[in-house]
Amino acid sequence: MKEITKQFTTVLLALAVFNLAAVAQVRDLGIDAFLDQLGPSESQTWLDPTNNNAMRIDAYGRLNTLFGLGLPSQLDGKVTARDLGNGTERVTVQLHARDVLCWGTNFNTSPPTPMFGYSPASIVAGAGPAALGDTTYRIVYAPQPIGQFDVSGEVEIWSGTARCSGALRAGSGYAEGTPGFAQTTQTGLLATGVPGGCPPEKDADCFPAEKVQFKPTGN
Repeated sequence: MKEITKQFTTVLLALAVFNLAAVAQVRDLGIDAFLDQLGPSESQTWLDPTNNNAMRIDAYGRLNTLFGLGLPSQLDGKVTARDLGNGTERVTVQLHARDVLCWGTNFNTSPPTPMFGYSPASIVAGAGPAALGDTTYRIVYAPQPIGQFDVSGEVEIWSGTARCSGALRAGSGYAEGTPGFAQTTQTGLLATGVPGGCPPEKDADCFPAEKVQFKPTGN
């Protein structure tokens, strides 16, 4: 009985050591490891290829600062690095931005047709109020050398959602200033391991989901 108990205790200790090692392989870099590498005008743009609607989001609060808009934007999130055991690590960024500026256009015309909200320059010029919304997204980078995280590196997965409230523009088909919302869902599977990055059976489309829509409030 003592021998069985001893063996059981040994197994438990081995599992504990294994779990501690697994935990130690993941480091929290802090969200600033990502944000500090971005430029002063960095923002996020999502495109819907089926209708050419585009939605631009001040996902990092950079435009709010650059144009002195004074919006109550808030950002939080985390950046984690998982040691792959071969001198590289896979970095994952998770970001949540609240009350950030967003606006939308349609690229079927040149110049693009305003569809929703106003750009920072237009707001400064007094054209209209800022449309605000929330966005969350996740970026998984391809393996990089340990301790050398670079936001310009190859991305394996980029997914995100956003919803903003503001004024629809006449180009949307609704009366200028109609209360409305902009919404997008995006999922990109970018590093697939095949030549060109995207599976040929998917017509080289790395984004299985990419939708941008502008609608009146209540719809």
